[in-house]
Amino acid sequence: MPVYDRTFTPPAPVADVVVVHPLGGTRSDVLRGKLDTGADLTVIPERLVAQLRITPKGRIWTRGYDGTYTQRALYYVRMVVEAFDVPAVRCVATDRTTVLVGRNVLNHFVAMLDGKRLTFELTDT
Repeated sequence: MPVYDRTFTPPAPVADVVVVHPLGGTRSDVLRGKLDTGADLTVIPERLVAQLRITPKGRIWTRGYDGTYTQRALYYVRMVVEAFDVPAVRCVATDRTTVLVGRNVLNHFVAMLDGKRLTFELTDT
């Protein structure tokens, strides 16, 4: 069972994530993906846009945790989260080093967060 990452305050569930070009082929290295049940949409590191050669499929307005609205390019990628394949993930990109795994990805799983033991489990059942 994966454990929470204690470098976050408070500790947070962080999964192994690989971001893949939506048509296959180009893949990112394994990235840390913070599971965020408060995020509607998944956010990938901006550097992956060039690395994976993905192109925007439109623009959307997003609201950050601080309430600020920003218009951002919208992308589609494939993700592998803890060895589970999630096709056609709608996401935006920002200047960050980790993936923020939002509910649009988490809703593909049964997620069990055990805050007392600082562990979590994702299943596809």
